[in-house]
Amino acid sequence: MAKPCIMIVDDEKNVRLLIRDILTEKRQYDIVQATSGEACLRKLDEKGVDLVLMDLQMQGMDGHETLNAIRQQHPYLPVIIMTAHGTIERAVDSMKSGSYDFLTKPFTGERLIVTVKNALAANALKTEVQSLRSELKDRYKFENIIGQSGVMQEVFRALEKVVNSDVTVLLQGESGTGKELFARAIHNQSTTRKDKPFIAVNCTALPESLLESELFGHERGAYTGAVSRRIGKFESANGGTIFLDEIGDMSQPIQAKILRVLQEREFERLGGNQLVKVNLRLISATNQDLSDLVPKGLFREDLFYRISVFPIRLPPLRERKSDIPILASHFINRYSLREKKKIAGVHPEAIKVLMGYHWPGNVRELENTIERAVVVSTTPEIQIADLPSHIISIGHEHIAASDETLPQWIERLEVDILKKTLLEFEGNVSQAARKLGIGRATIYRKAKKYNLPISK
Repeated sequence: MAKPCIMIVDDEKNVRLLIRDILTEKRQYDIVQATSGEACLRKLDEKGVDLVLMDLQMQGMDGHETLNAIRQQHPYLPVIIMTAHGTIERAVDSMKSGSYDFLTKPFTGERLIVTVKNALAANALKTEVQSLRSELKDRYKFENIIGQSGVMQEVFRALEKVVNSDVTVLLQGESGTGKELFARAIHNQSTTRKDKPFIAVNCTALPESLLESELFGHERGAYTGAVSRRIGKFESANGGTIFLDEIGDMSQPIQAKILRVLQEREFERLGGNQLVKVNLRLISATNQDLSDLVPKGLFREDLFYRISVFPIRLPPLRERKSDIPILASHFINRYSLREKKKIAGVHPEAIKVLMGYHWPGNVRELENTIERAVVVSTTPEIQIADLPSHIISIGHEHIAASDETLPQWIERLEVDILKKTLLEFEGNVSQAARKLGIGRATIYRKAKKYNLPISK
């Protein structure tokens, strides 16, 4: 495997040689040297460089000017600025312009090595996210739903099984997990219904007296104020899909009418006696455990079995934290375009805070957080200071007891997911690979690396 290439940019020869000796003591890195900002820019075009280590004060183009030029041509290349005590304020300005970090002279060899390793690791993660972004359409995306984690790949496989069936689907998940987004994805991927209506109804948004009319419609004079016929949601969804969100909050009488629609494919409008026949698909969603409501008499058992022929559990974000970097990148693309800002991503330390937070509002909360961060950000990357204070506080609280770097956090999540999956399939590599959506060779390699149990 090729060693990372580091470019040292300084107009003082002795400084360049000292840094070169420190970095090559154990033959960890290939070194390229440049004596000026202009030389740096020329050599970047000639040779693949993984990291630039650059002095702030140089003859000709100084470090700040060179950094701005680098950002134009190589927006994701990590740059570490070296500065004397008297120019720390300018070094901080360079951070706002997109440098990864800065070192104050004189610095120790240990400090240099740690900073360089962290910068390279962060860039490797950023490169991985960029790679994942390019694969979203084929492998990590179902309609507008994004996820590379094993649990999300399992959900994608379940969705693929039902898109071209008329089987009733029950989506179970906490608030903010995107239940309507999943329902729309099923509808839009259907070959027979995608060009027909998709009608979504939030069963908690209307009082019971209005919900019945909303669902089934009414005839003129059905009740006080019914001055004309109204077509209900079931009738409007004919030929397509109706999505009933939070179906567990529905009253027993309305549950009975929905059961009849599923059984007979017909109903009557309120105040009417004419049968309305419909051909539609029902997708339901709930954040409750309906099987617990049935014995309490709060949900009809016969309807429960009718709507849950194919249940799909949508995992909360805290169970798929490895998706946070790629989700954050997706939302940054969306909102930076709207705000007309050039934001390349999230600073690794800010990602670490995001991954330390527990996300009670799930993906919806993450999206709102990134939207806010894009609005307030003044740098090419989202910084910790751009995040809401409660996320910073709780995120730091969860990582305070550890000195782990972001790549170490990612690795620990990877180990947990691999371990749980291999235990689930009793060490069967083929089954684990299918569930996680990765190759068997990858499983073998990572199992060896992390000393995980596999069956021979």
